[in-house]
Amino acid sequence: MITTINFHVNKACNYKCKFCYATFNDINTRGMSNAQQFETIELLAISNKFKKINFAGGEPTLIPHICELIKFAKELGFETSIVTNASMIDSQWVKKISPFLDILALSIDSSSDAINKSIGRSQKSITNDIEKIKCIAIACHRFGVHLKINTVVCKLNKNDELVELINELNPYRWKVLQATKVEGQNDALYESIKISSPEFNIYISNNQYELKESIKMIIEDDNIIRGSYLMIDMLGRFFDSTQMKHNYSDSILKVGVENALESIYVDVDKFNQREGDYSLVNKKAS
Repeated sequence: MITTINFHVNKACNYKCKFCYATFNDINTRGMSNAQQFETIELLAISNKFKKINFAGGEPTLIPHICELIKFAKELGFETSIVTNASMIDSQWVKKISPFLDILALSIDSSSDAINKSIGRSQKSITNDIEKIKCIAIACHRFGVHLKINTVVCKLNKNDELVELINELNPYRWKVLQATKVEGQNDALYESIKISSPEFNIYISNNQYELKESIKMIIEDDNIIRGSYLMIDMLGRFFDSTQMKHNYSDSILKVGVENALESIYVDVDKFNQREGDYSLVNKKAS
């Protein structure tokens, strides 16, 4: 059973990360209306097929009503999560959304401004303030939001040691992913940033050694990533990347959840290997 759905609510992003697999360069039409986004979430809830919804992009916090989407999903019974580059949020945002958000996933590839700029994780040469990131982490711990860190390893940060910052942020999980090629998304730049499996494993070894025992490192190489995510794009279509490119279904709003799912493949064994102990049922009541 696939318990988590990743809803890419928008295409826009204020960063230009070279390894990004969700640029949606193959989509040149406008996304759904606000009302259609809410309707899509409601249909997913009614289908009773998914336990958790993860809001992604693009950069989802560029959407003015993202908090309303999270709240709506929570009220429908979903565990809620969002993955963000943190450029548009702060500790007060965390406090505001904390009654409705179970997991805040921050994308952090390095603590070095130079490395972040080389990756493209910057806007007008300005990268995220590490001190602000630390304040966001403190707010998560204070207001009961589970903090997670996502790190993509590529040629530009393969020699970086991030473990000291991770220990200070103290997430419950640190997901470390190998940069992966997806046609139509990042293939134009992929050759300049790709890393081999041995290089990825060296990064893991260098950063795992002094990691706090309370922080669970989740390792996702190219093999695990491919085919283990079920996603929805900003047009309301399921998609997967099993064949190294996005495969899209018809719109959920047009054909329904069941029919749209029929044309999408997800490797359940890989999914379960990756998903692990994500479940946070009754966290807010505890």
